[in-house]
Amino acid sequence: PKILTPVFIKSSLQTRSKIEQITEQRIRKYEKKSGREVTFPIPLEQIVEQVLELKFDYDEIEERPGEKILGGLLPKERKILINEKHRALFDKKPGLERSTIGHEAGHWDIDIDRTILNYPTLFDSSTVPDCIYRHTQNSGTLAKILKLAAVNDKANKIYQKLVAGQDAPEVRSTVDKYQSALLMPKWLIIEAKKNLDFTSWKDLYELADLAQVTISNLTVRLKKLGLLYIPEGSKELYHSISEYNGQGELF
Repeated sequence: PKILTPVFIKSSLQTRSKIEQITEQRIRKYEKKSGREVTFPIPLEQIVEQVLELKFDYDEIEERPGEKILGGLLPKERKILINEKHRALFDKKPGLERSTIGHEAGHWDIDIDRTILNYPTLFDSSTVPDCIYRHTQNSGTLAKILKLAAVNDKANKIYQKLVAGQDAPEVRSTVDKYQSALLMPKWLIIEAKKNLDFTSWKDLYELADLAQVTISNLTVRLKKLGLLYIPEGSKELYHSISEYNGQGELF
């Protein structure tokens, strides 16, 4: 099995508006290269390959007890690795593999400091692991991203114990914003709204199928765009929190 080594990220975290700009630039660049307008579903693999210049591969990734790793990023190889162990899960949950790819692409595009990847180190190359990102899921939590400079075994054990396979919340939030914006561009969501009722689960599932994303990924995206409100603990759908509050005042 492939072992994913933790790596550090760049210290700066991008705002939502900046991430929206970055993902739109990637899509527009693909449109220019391909000569065609992008519609749903977003041609994710083509954008990742032709614009970000990353490759894809499938392999079994080693997991610790209680840890689920859906995929990882091998920066030095410019490769996104999908965990072969979870093909059944990807088949069961359409859109999960695409969100995993988008998540790892986000690590490459906005997290990793690529300027240091090929710097020579003070350590023998046989003892220094490659710089690798990892996307883990433990108890339903998405991915931990880290960067390893060269450490001894004792330091690595302490480090692993401290991070426990989890993403720092701000890092997870940043790359999740990236994959969401890349898979569901705002202008395509607005266009879809002309023909769909976002307060209808039937229409939401239709849009999720069209965009090839999970329904949870779609609803989170719509809520962040201010186009959907779902009261906590409820399955009722409203166009906005204002509409929900207005309904409440009627009773």
